Amino acid sequence: MNKAVTLKGRKEGFQLIVEAQAAMESVFKEVQELKLQLKKDTKAEHALKFFIMTGNRVLTEDEQNKMKAILEDELFKVVSFEADVITLTEARRRHEQSRPRMEVRTVRSGQIIEAEGDLLLIGEVHPGGMVRATGSIFIIGELKGIAHAGFKGRESAVVVANFRYNSQVRIGGNVHVVDEKEESQFNQSDTIEFVYVNDLHIIEVSPLHDLKRIRPEIAKDSGGIF
Repeated sequence: MNKAVTLKGRKEGFQLIVEAQAAMESVFKEVQELKLQLKKDTKAEHALKFFIMTGNRVLTEDEQNKMKAILEDELFKVVSFEADVITLTEARRRHEQSRPRMEVRTVRSGQIIEAEGDLLLIGEVHPGGMVRATGSIFIIGELKGIAHAGFKGRESAVVVANFRYNSQVRIGGNVHVVDEKEESQFNQSDTIEFVYVNDLHIIEVSPLHDLKRIRPEIAKDSGGIF
């Protein structure tokens, strides 16, 4: 009879491989037996780590919690659950995050547009209006209000827009204000620029042609699931 679980040693601890077709009750039973045997054979002075590999199977939250309840004690600790597949719900979530949301409209004072992932706005953001996204923001039009990219903490996000006007740009927890004193500094022949957070965690404004060099990963996002 095929084993439901296989144990392999690795540098950081143990790799516990779960057979994708095995019944979970068999998996839990064998894990319990393995734990008892390991406790007899192991004379460790510190906690041993387990990395649970489930291959073509995704454990539910309840199954993960039960696995932890069986394995974990003062000697054993579950570090991670790793699978070669993802659930349909997770696939859809990743797809929504990687596919830019497009809006064609004017954002007026008091209005807010929010997006999971990247946002492409074709239109204007008036003073008092706000656009925010967990990813980057690309505005084809005038930004006179607030653009908040990476508003859940993603500092690798950027904001691409026309920054000639009084406006406020936020990336993660960083804030940059464009006011009348700065307008004269912009090259009149180059109206589209982008704002990003540099390696010193300071917001910078750069010409659009530097975007691919500074954020090369943006060019690789094509909107697919992977």
